[in-house]
Order: sequence, then C-alpha cells, then structure tokens
Amino acid sequence: MSIRSRHLAKDDLGFDSRTERNRKRSINADGSFNIKRKNNFWTEFHVYQWVITCKWSTYWYTVLSIYVGANFLFASLYYLIGPEYIVGIEGEGIMAYWQCFFFSLQSFTTVGYGGLHPKGMLCNVLAGYEAFLGLMTFALATGSLYGRFSRPEARIKYSPNALISPFKEGKALMFMLCNNKKGTLVEASAKVNFSWVEKDENGNDTRRFAILDLEIDRISMLALSWTLVHHITENSVLYDFTPEDYIKKDVEIYILVSAYDDTFGQTVHSRSSYIGSEIISNAKFRRPFFTDANGNTVMDVLSLGDYDLLP
Repeated sequence: MSIRSRHLAKDDLGFDSRTERNRKRSINADGSFNIKRKNNFWTEFHVYQWVITCKWSTYWYTVLSIYVGANFLFASLYYLIGPEYIVGIEGEGIMAYWQCFFFSLQSFTTVGYGGLHPKGMLCNVLAGYEAFLGLMTFALATGSLYGRFSRPEARIKYSPNALISPFKEGKALMFMLCNNKKGTLVEASAKVNFSWVEKDENGNDTRRFAILDLEIDRISMLALSWTLVHHITENSVLYDFTPEDYIKKDVEIYILVSAYDDTFGQTVHSRSSYIGSEIISNAKFRRPFFTDANGNTVMDVLSLGDYDLLP
C-alpha cells in the first residue's frame, strides 16, 4: 500500500490512536464532536459563545426569563419603598404590587406612558437605574439576536449511508451530499479520512488513520447533489476489507466539506461521519434529481441517499 493511503502525515485529525472497543464514534452524523469535556465550568464557559450557539428555544426562554425576572425584582423593590411613591397607583396589597410590576415594565422598556410616574428621591433613582439597565439589556439582546441571524452556517445534507458500489472495473466507496438550504455554494472541496482498529506488534488494539483519495475532491458549484467516490484499488487501504470488517474493525469515516457561501460572503464548513454499521455493501444510489415536464431540473433533497441493493 502507498504511504499516503496508509498514514496521515500532513493532515492529522487530532484523535488518539489508542482505543477501546466500546468507544462511541468520534464525530456524530450532525457534525458535532462526541467528546465530553471535564473542566472547571467558569473557566470554560463564555457567555457570547453560549448565546450564539444555544438552541433557539433555549435562547428565547433565557431572554424572556431575564425580562420577567428583572421586572419582578424591581416591582418588589418599588413595593418595599412604598406604592405611595408612585403617582397613579390605586388600591392596596396585591393590586398595588401588580401596578408596581407594570410600572417596572414601563421603566425597563423606557416606554413611560405617563399614567404612572415616580416621586421622591429614592424611587426616582431606582427608576432611572432600571431604565439604564433596560437600555443595556435590550442592546445586548438585539446584538445577540443579530449575531444568531447573521451567523454563517453550512447546512449540508449527507446521505444516511455510505455505499460500496460497482465502479469502473472494480468497486468504490461512495456517499452523497447536497446543499440543504436555498442559496449558492461555490468552490466546494472535500476531505475524507478513514479510521479503523487493528492489532499492533504487541497485540494491542490501535486506531489507524488514512487519507482516502477521491475521484473528484473539488467542484465549482454545489447546485445539485455531489457523490464523493473513493476508488478501491490495490493501493487503497480498503482493498482487503470485507463487509464484516467494517463493523469488526470499528471503522469510522470522517468527512470535512468547505465551500464559499454567496449569501454570507464567507467560507463555511461542515462535518459528518459514518461508522461501520452505516456502510452498505453492493448497493447503488438512486439519482436524486430529475427533469420535469417543463424542462426544469428538480433536486429532490428529501430523497437524497435512497439506494437499491444489487444482486
């Protein structure tokens, strides 16, 4: 086998060669790393990074919780100072508290309808501080919202399985991908690394890595689907692999795709992986696009990765 097919000399993935048989995949199918970090929470935690990368549901829950919680806090402070220091409050007890809460909402958002307004030094100072805090909070919320919307993201869809398919006079490892959102990706490139476990000279399980040469590793425009093909020749590390070896040797295939996104004007990246149980032998992908009655090319993203088993 060639040296390039056998070892990762210039493109180390950064994963450990020592391995355990019960090890989970290193990269999940969605591109996230399957690695748990053990570190001090406050040393590792970064507010902006968390705000930008958390789920949308978590983001809105956090923003609303801060907004409501802050107003309940200031309403309690106004109530402790005394509802009589807010002109326009009527009633006592819980009714007075709720009017303090609504006055806090008006001060926090700097709306100031005029029906309720503070009097006295202490209440005016508190209302002024709340207005300042509200302005800063909404500025941060607006900035983080813009950051989430403007963050470039490569929504690459990968076929659920990689296939071992007939190719030329032999066979090849193949998988498909496409752009999973509207927009144009240009100058797309791909790298594929292959990982498996074998015994070393001492009889210990060792994880090996190899770069897989692709028939086409760069395309000008990712308008339809792209099938990445590694021809399994005598120089390929996959040459002696049987269908059972992909599971027995704990195979994992790592994919890194980079492309220029015209919408964001930036280069975006996408990762994914396949494990041995996701590699189907002797199968062929179905074509995910067709020409309709009007002569338009239709890309059926939902059918990407559909395949047929060969006899």
